[in-house]
Amino acid sequence: MGRSERGAVLGPLESEVMNVLWQASSAMSVREVLTELNRQRDSPLAYTTVMTVLSRLAERDVALRERAGRGYAYRPAAGSPAEIAVRRLLADYGDAALVSFVDHVSDDEQLQARLRRLVDGR
Repeated sequence: MGRSERGAVLGPLESEVMNVLWQASSAMSVREVLTELNRQRDSPLAYTTVMTVLSRLAERDVALRERAGRGYAYRPAAGSPAEIAVRRLLADYGDAALVSFVDHVSDDEQLQARLRRLVDGR
């Protein structure tokens, strides 16, 4: 896999786009995302730039795309950057990632206790 598939979980612009989607109460069109992004920036982005970023996020299952009229509306597929990282790790390495995690946790009692508290708090 190339860097674009496995490198950083999200690039800087992808992170900005996802932050807009996470803050939204419903799915957003490309135009809505663009408007919100440009409100926060000194130099405005082009519509096609945001459309490309959203399309790539959807292709990587980071954002969900649904038909909305003649275009698409987007919403986050995951609730946080950490969830995206975990999904990416599992997609790239599958069971090997889980085995490695369990091996790591089984050697650290403090980490086990922390994990138990997190799971119990759900």
